[in-house]
Amino acid sequence: MTIVGVIGCSALLVCAFGMYDGMNDLKEWEYNQINHYDSKLVIEENATDSQIDDVASDVNGDKLMESAIEIESDSAKKSGSLLVLNDANLVTPTDYDWNKVDIKDDEVSISQKMADMLGVGVGDKVKWHIMGSDKWVNTTVDRIHADPISQGFIMSADKLEDLDLNYTPTSIVTEKHVNESYDGVKAANSMSDMTGSWDELTESMWLLIYILIFFASLLAVIVLYNLGLLSFTEIEREIATLKVLGFKTSALRKLLLTQNLWFTAIGFVLGLPVGYVILAIMWQSSGDSFYILPSISLTNFLLTAVITFALSIMVNLMFSRKIKKLDMVESLKSGE
Repeated sequence: MTIVGVIGCSALLVCAFGMYDGMNDLKEWEYNQINHYDSKLVIEENATDSQIDDVASDVNGDKLMESAIEIESDSAKKSGSLLVLNDANLVTPTDYDWNKVDIKDDEVSISQKMADMLGVGVGDKVKWHIMGSDKWVNTTVDRIHADPISQGFIMSADKLEDLDLNYTPTSIVTEKHVNESYDGVKAANSMSDMTGSWDELTESMWLLIYILIFFASLLAVIVLYNLGLLSFTEIEREIATLKVLGFKTSALRKLLLTQNLWFTAIGFVLGLPVGYVILAIMWQSSGDSFYILPSISLTNFLLTAVITFALSIMVNLMFSRKIKKLDMVESLKSGE
């Protein structure tokens, strides 16, 4: 039962710290590794081509087209997003290891999670259409990239036009910090604004992480203390006998501590894969848009071990006074 209690404690801690690492990795991946711009200017729907070109030239920016799409394969149909890059170097598609993925002008890349949900890979064909349009297009998957919060296609403007679809820029990204207003631009969002919005969005997630850590620690203290008390009661006569034979209290404390540490070590090792599986289930239930694989940093792994073993040792020390104040006469009496 001690091992089961430690498994529960370590599994909850792995989930908590794994979620902490996952949220930090997601923010770093999306806002530093993929996107390198400072400002994003959202273009009005009725903006003219000349207005868009003037703004892009003035801020030395890159034009992007972003649109909602629906993708269908032989096994599934999913909603996603389309990102059309017009020789943009301020947006860098990556794989899961944050390595740059080079998408040629005549290629179409699909995000890893979307590919998994549709059951397709490189060389497979899918059909899709832009939301609001009845025109479906058949496309061959040429590459696979990974994105933490946007699942769908990435292609060039030339490729989009080859598919007989109109290239209509919806935003302009630039390294400059833009404050002034432009004709044809309805909003200007800075990277700091977007990261601030992300932090506000994930506040509830941080609260969940803190709750997991608290209840993992509480579980360890309550379970280990009660199991330790039960164990002490069962071996009370044996401890009294050892004291009569001349064993010192410090030696008996060490004996119980060694036993407890072995149980804790076994429970901790078994709790790691349990926590990893639970963490994977939690990330999978986060929705179709988010793509995060379960992982935990070495620092937080060591912190999980420290918390688990520290709580185990602390509970064990609670019984030190019980050994010292043990009534050997009463303990050695017959149970009858």
